[in-house]
Amino acid sequence: MDALSDVLQAIRLASNLFCRAELAAPWGVRLRGGRACFHYVARGRCWLAVEGTSAPTTALSAGDLALLPLGQAHAMRDQAQSPVRSIEALVSEGAGDDGILRSGGGGPTTTLISGCFTIEDRSSNPLLAALPPIIRITSDEGRAVPWLEQNLQFIAAEAASPRPGSRLVLTRIADVVFVQALRAYIERLPDDSEGFLRALREPHIGKALGLMHRELEHPWTVETLASRCGLSRSVFAERFKQLVGEPPLGYLTRLRMERSTELLQAGSTLADVARRTGYSSEAAFSHAFRQWAGTPPGAYRKAQRERRARPGSRGASEVASGSGEV
Repeated sequence: MDALSDVLQAIRLASNLFCRAELAAPWGVRLRGGRACFHYVARGRCWLAVEGTSAPTTALSAGDLALLPLGQAHAMRDQAQSPVRSIEALVSEGAGDDGILRSGGGGPTTTLISGCFTIEDRSSNPLLAALPPIIRITSDEGRAVPWLEQNLQFIAAEAASPRPGSRLVLTRIADVVFVQALRAYIERLPDDSEGFLRALREPHIGKALGLMHRELEHPWTVETLASRCGLSRSVFAERFKQLVGEPPLGYLTRLRMERSTELLQAGSTLADVARRTGYSSEAAFSHAFRQWAGTPPGAYRKAQRERRARPGSRGASEVASGSGEV
């Protein structure tokens, strides 16, 4: 498995909203922040502006895909100056019997296929932290990415003629499109780029990242990682920190701790968590966890259970089922 696939495994992605909209000019819609989104322009054209960033307003044409991985509030319009309404206002008017959301005036129509995702712990994932507010894949670029164009066309066709099971099919394929768009963006980065995204493409450091993600339980050292990647210890350590932004063992420890929180919340025993995250004993794991989290693992698990039991809290099952508004 390649490094990108290994890192993507750590992203807990849940598709929880899918929509086909036919918007006749003049029109404008605003989506509040909190969820990663993609918008595929199946027909027509529009303008996309992300709030709270210096990113310029982006023009989108038929066949273009816009991915907003950071979940920021944004607005889409038929013209750059058209007024906008909240998505809640449009949804409250209801969709047709065919499930398509229609709004706007009597001018040219733009058809959008949109999906939204909940990403847990987005701030702790170095891949997401390195992404820009907007990733735009043009129709020409989509054709150059194996299966991306086909999947987008499949989404458009499925949304146009909903059948039993369509929602499940669409959310599954939307997850694939999200990953394909990320891959297309990373693959087109300049060879002289720096940072975590460049690290995934760099043969030696990318291999090290893949090894750590894929074999988290292995007793890695800087020496063994460097040896597996074909570099000297000093060159490997320097290059890793330059690209990833932290030393190899610092990255490994954070990766293990994030995985351990998932296992603790899932009810795994301390012995099992220690074994699956590369620690020689429960005591060694507990010591490392206390240093990282500031609390013993048992106390952390209890606090998480109490938090989930409080009225009004939303569990993972609710997020995955798509409850809540855009």
